[in-house]
Order: sequence, then structure tokens, then C-alpha cells
Amino acid sequence: MTTSRPNLADVARIAGVGPATVSRALNGRPDVSEKTRERIRKIADELGFRPSATARALRRGSFRAVSAIVPDLVWGWWEPVLRSAAEAAADAGFHLFVHPIAGTEGGLEAVIEGLANVPTEGVIVVSVPDQAAARDSCERIGLPVVAIDDTSRSVQLASVSAKNRDGARTIVEHLISQGCERIACVGATSNEFTPYWGEGLFVEERVAGYRDAVTAAGLAPAEELVLDWSSPGDESIVTVPELDRLLESGAEPDAIFCLADLLAAPVLRTLSAHGLSVPDDVAVAGFDDERAALLLDPQLTTMRQPYDQMGRLAVDLLLRAISGERLPARRHELETELVLRGSTAVSLR
Repeated sequence: MTTSRPNLADVARIAGVGPATVSRALNGRPDVSEKTRERIRKIADELGFRPSATARALRRGSFRAVSAIVPDLVWGWWEPVLRSAAEAAADAGFHLFVHPIAGTEGGLEAVIEGLANVPTEGVIVVSVPDQAAARDSCERIGLPVVAIDDTSRSVQLASVSAKNRDGARTIVEHLISQGCERIACVGATSNEFTPYWGEGLFVEERVAGYRDAVTAAGLAPAEELVLDWSSPGDESIVTVPELDRLLESGAEPDAIFCLADLLAAPVLRTLSAHGLSVPDDVAVAGFDDERAALLLDPQLTTMRQPYDQMGRLAVDLLLRAISGERLPARRHELETELVLRGSTAVSLR
């Protein structure tokens, strides 16, 4: 005799149906036949499975909600995405719950398992380290799931992201149009990706976009200008050791492309420590258009991710899945926008 609490997946396995069918049957949805509904309810009773009373009551009323699971990091680029997602959900009559992974024993899978007792009808996962695990966990409790994610190489879900390679190419082309010829790329970790970068697909794509622009302009790609950074998520770093070494070698770049805005502050401090002015001596650009881009001095030229579109598209995909549509596992990529500020143009200072 098992001592663990029976869950929705146990009912589905014995009934020979999918978890989504069990969820619909137990919630009285009309798209399940009466015969199937009664058989599932009987199996649930025999197992002692009981859905959350709160969830059951709310689902039968007018309250409708979806959930977003956010990564084990400080708030960053995905905060405005969720703001737009919440607005899109509200427009459709849904509330949006936000569930951080941080501090949850068992991580992502434990957070998803806990949603069985929450009045939610679907899940948006943001930059999770393992899309397959997220998909499988949601299937076990009968919840559809989509992703906002540009870190995973293996796409297991309908996923929303920005066009990272195209965006990187565009911003490096801007630097070249300013007359820059020796453009460094900072943050191009190419060996082991830390949990901060996930599987690092977006890093790979942004580096590729940088190389595309340099090659198309006929500039000789100088590998000493492509700088790895071993600690991209450490906000306590004052200067960038890799950039320090480059400047000390005398191989001074005339522009720097930071693969993410959060890298720009220590880059600016490193340049200042070497007596270099931005943008007069070295132009600096980033990617994301996080809030930090506006707080720097000078303010940062960057590629803005389409936050509003990303949040709204993720909600649209999820609501389609909730209605029963089978969504293919593919990446939906959206255009980025070049935002010009003082870090690349003297006239904008």
C-alpha cells in the first residue's frame, strides 16, 4: 500500500486516459462523455484522490486564471514581459499568478506539481533550464504549457523569443556605420554555460549575429576581441578582467558590443579605469533594453526585445491550448528594435 498522496497522473494511468481528460472530467467539462466522467470519478474515489476544494470551487465559478513560473534569478528582462502577459490575460478574463522557483525545494518540478492545488488552467514557463521536464510535469497534472525562452536548444514546447541573431547583427551594423572597425564582443561564453545563461542558445545566436555583421562589412574578425566572461551573473563585479587584459595588451577596440545590458555597467567602469571615454574613445552597445540601460551614464544604445508582443503572444498561445488546440513545439521569434542613446553617438549625450 502506498503512503504517498495519489495525484492526477495516478488516476489517468489507471483510467487509461491522459491527465487533461481526467482534469476535464473531474471539473465537469462538457467535452467528456458521461460514461468516461463517471468511470474516472470512480477511480479517483477508489484511490482517494481529491482535487483542491478551493480550485474546484473557483473553476466552477467565474474566476479564471493562468500561471507564470519565473526563473531562480532577480527580476530582469522578463518583468515587462509578464506585465504585458498580465494585461493580455486580463483582457481575456483571466488572472495571472506568478510563481518564482527561487526558494522552492524541488525546483521547477515541485512548483508545477503544486499547481494541481491552484485554480489555474495553464502555465507559462520563463527561461526554464529543461523544457522537457516542464512539459512532462504539466502533462502529469493536465495543464497546457507554453514557454517564453531563448536559452533552450531543444525546443519541446511552443516557445516565444526575440530574433537574437538578427538583432545582434543590426546593432553591430550600427556600430560599423559610426565608423567603428575594431568591435569587441563581451560575454561570449562558448564552453560551459552557467545556470544564469541556461543552455546559452541566445548567447550563441548573438555572437553569430556579431560575426555576421563584421564579416559582411569586410572587417577581419579578430578573435582576441571576442571575450568570454566567466561570471556574467555576478553583479558585484567592478570591472571585467577579460577586458582589462585586452586593454593592457594595447589591443584597444573602438567599440564594444555587450551581449546583454547587465554586462554594460562593469564594461563602462573598466573603460573609465583605463582613462577611456564613452563614446568619444569607445562606443558601447548592449542588448535587451532592460531598465539598467537608462540608469547608466551615458545611457546605453541597445536592441530592445519586443516585451509587449512576447507577453501577449505567450498568453494567446496558452489560451489556444486551453481551448483544446494542439500547439506544435516550435519557436515563435519576434523582431527587435534598435534604440539609440548616448553610448554610441556624441550628439545624443
